[in-house]
Amino acid sequence: MVKKFIMPTLGILFCIAFAPLKAQDNAYPPYTKMKDKTVISQFHTLDKPETTEGIFLNALLWMIQNRNTVEGKEEIPPIEADYDKKQFTVETVLTNPKTTSQYHCIFSVKVSDNIITILTADITYEAETSIIKLVKRLPFEKLQPEKKPKHKEYLEEFAALDKAYSKQMIEAIISNEPPAISHWQEIKDKNVTKGMSEAECLLSLGKPVSVQKQGTKTEWMYDSYTYLFFENGILASFIK
Repeated sequence: MVKKFIMPTLGILFCIAFAPLKAQDNAYPPYTKMKDKTVISQFHTLDKPETTEGIFLNALLWMIQNRNTVEGKEEIPPIEADYDKKQFTVETVLTNPKTTSQYHCIFSVKVSDNIITILTADITYEAETSIIKLVKRLPFEKLQPEKKPKHKEYLEEFAALDKAYSKQMIEAIISNEPPAISHWQEIKDKNVTKGMSEAECLLSLGKPVSVQKQGTKTEWMYDSYTYLFFENGILASFIK
């Protein structure tokens, strides 16, 4: 059975005060405690002239295209985005390619002016046991690094993965030109219409299952009932 995550309501994660970890946990930054949850919080300030909207859109587009999901999971919770408050929350999976360890977590991003706040919570270590192929799950709230060296390794490994994941997103925000958006209502309604750009369609429907290109034409498939057809990067027709 795959663990189900309860996606926190947007805004809650950004308005609750942080509390320091217990004394014995202080040796394991960058973790803090929030409402009895073990979390990692980050703050990044970007140089002007990036706009709040541009930073937010680039961050969200990067997450849509680079989100890691659970292989074989039937239902993947959608990215919960609030375009007015410039924040989003997503369930993702971080994996160390050198090990069999997976870390499931809730990754939340909020943009205010040119400051990006990133909060990683509901972190769970997961690995398949070698004996009878059972899945071992261990929420970070149950880790005892002061008693178990392996738990300390989990904390250090995930902190490095989280830092690298966030760095990739920040680099994408800085290096990419923000998209021009003219179909906000369709995006908020999770709908599409002719004339939308590929970026707008990504924001509306998410990442397609497959992409086929032929010359100036591109076909996106989401499922057996949903297809988008682009001409020079602009939505020309669709089946939905």
